Amino acid sequence: MAGLVRFLLQDTGVWTLVLALLLGALQTRRQGSVSRWSEASLLWIAFWVMGVAGLYGFIAHLLFAPFIAEQIGWPNSPFQFEVAYANLTVSILGFSSFWYRKRDYLLAAMVAFSSWYFADGVGHVVSLVVDNNQAPSNAGSVLYTDLLTPVVVVLLLWFSRHERRRLT
Repeated sequence: MAGLVRFLLQDTGVWTLVLALLLGALQTRRQGSVSRWSEASLLWIAFWVMGVAGLYGFIAHLLFAPFIAEQIGWPNSPFQFEVAYANLTVSILGFSSFWYRKRDYLLAAMVAFSSWYFADGVGHVVSLVVDNNQAPSNAGSVLYTDLLTPVVVVLLLWFSRHERRRLT
């Protein structure tokens, strides 16, 4: 049980992305269209990855800043609060994209999310290469999800570019 809790707390980016892709597949299993699956997956990414994980990131960086900084291998600083507020913004964008379900709004939210997370991933790579920072939250799963999730989102946006209907 402790291992499961540790996974859920440390690898939020992994399980929320996998869950979102599975829910997209379940939701559209009868349509058999990559375009519909992609659109549904984007909505679930908005809810789980941006919304839920963003809210978790907000709480973690706000309330547990020294611990989070230690896990990343960086010194604690007031910038933790700025990261917390950025996570809150992403969370609000994710939840509102999920409930509003308008393509243009979802697209804008995904661009904001993907550009920020990819830049974070590059920052983790720089910290790993330049400072040999191998802390769990710098060189662990967060490194891969920060870089790969935006790539997945861009691919899903491309595959779903012809979808214009509201998913229920």
